[in-house]
Amino acid sequence: MANNLEIELQRAGFDERGAKVYLAALELGPSPVQKIAQRAGIPRATVYLVLEDLQGKGLITTYDEGKKTFFVAESPSRLEQLVEQKETELKVQQDAIKNLVPELMSRGQFEKGERPMVKYYEGPNAVKSWLKDNLSGQKGEIIGIAHYDRANATLEKVKFSFDEMQALRKKYKAKSRVIYTASNGPVEGYSTKDRQVKFVSPDKYPFEADIVIRGNRIFFAPYNVPLRGVAIEDKAIADSMKMVFEALWENLP
Repeated sequence: MANNLEIELQRAGFDERGAKVYLAALELGPSPVQKIAQRAGIPRATVYLVLEDLQGKGLITTYDEGKKTFFVAESPSRLEQLVEQKETELKVQQDAIKNLVPELMSRGQFEKGERPMVKYYEGPNAVKSWLKDNLSGQKGEIIGIAHYDRANATLEKVKFSFDEMQALRKKYKAKSRVIYTASNGPVEGYSTKDRQVKFVSPDKYPFEADIVIRGNRIFFAPYNVPLRGVAIEDKAIADSMKMVFEALWENLP
């Protein structure tokens, strides 16, 4: 069972074995691999690989004494240096991506005037990823059609809590309009300052899928299993779907 220091090291970026081996080396001082393996409770052959990885990160050094190689843990302050190094590398990557995206978007299927882009999402993780991206991605009003009860059941399946969704809405100032139905009639509190809603009868409109439109993207997520979704990105299709939504919205009380 991992102790608190091992857990904290894992939170700092170590894997489980790396945390055990580094702690063992730190506590033992200069030691041969066999001793570190015994202290960490990990097979000797595995410890060699872990030590090699830690050495590459500058967290372990070695020296030879006779025919034995001793491994020495570097000062824990080295961890701060590693974080600073990663932050610098991340900044370089972010700058490179920022410059690359416009160029890449002009290529292939993303080029303006090309055919609509269609993506398929299968499984809870993929559907949740799209939902989060839709809330935090492109700006603009979100409009949708949904069955309240069945949509909430989908959110439970993808482990996307109501609180998490609301936090993203607030962070990115996402406003929405929703035409919805619900098994037991209008839902109290569903309408908020950031979300306008209009209710339709489940007998007349038993919606079988979520339909979400934002910008030039439309997402369809059927409520039946297996959990899946289809996203279409195309201005003409999105504009037409928005017109259909507006016609429904204007004719509802």
